[in-house]
Amino acid sequence: MESLEALVKRHLKEFPDFQYYGAFAEFISAIENYHQDLHTGVSLDCCNSLLQSICKTIITQIDPRVEGKTLNKGAKSETNNLISETAKLLQKNDDVYERDFISKLSQIGKHINELRNARGDLSHGKHIPKELLNDQDLSRLLREITESLSRYLISSFFSFALEKQSKEDIKIEEDRIRYKENPEFNDFLDEEYLLDGKLLYSQALYTLYYEDYEIRLQTFLDEQALLDEE
Repeated sequence: MESLEALVKRHLKEFPDFQYYGAFAEFISAIENYHQDLHTGVSLDCCNSLLQSICKTIITQIDPRVEGKTLNKGAKSETNNLISETAKLLQKNDDVYERDFISKLSQIGKHINELRNARGDLSHGKHIPKELLNDQDLSRLLREITESLSRYLISSFFSFALEKQSKEDIKIEEDRIRYKENPEFNDFLDEEYLLDGKLLYSQALYTLYYEDYEIRLQTFLDEQALLDEE
């Protein structure tokens, strides 16, 4: 699961909490390296848990109205439904082809969950001798499918979150008061607080303590309005 670990590490600064999934991917690799006798069953449990965890995280971060505990009960907790809901939230285009793809994508989780219930060694311990034998090729296939799907979901979420943050930053910047729009107030501050050198108090206040600048500007404007009324 090196590609999943690499993706998480590349975005560690913006999404530090997601380092958990990099460690999870490393854990799955370690499990497969050291427990060949439990190869398929353990892989299934880990893959299923990884997909469920990623989906729950993305759903609750995109839609804060959803409580995490509600995703642990009933049909909502099933892997295929979690994948379907997550993919819908990350859907970029409202077209029939993408909706159809999402529907088929969620079926992967359904089949992984069914295999996990049949062969899982951890969450669903099996008696000895097991009816179904381990299959290393199947285990490798499941791991690679899970890695690709996890990488797709996390990468899509990173793009979604960064785009949303960029739009919010632009909106904040658009709403921000421009320093040059209030020359009278700036002159008032500079005359009241003379600073040595080339630095102007008004500019320093605006740059370093914008909120204070905004509050004092509003007070200044209110006082000017009262004087005009007199």
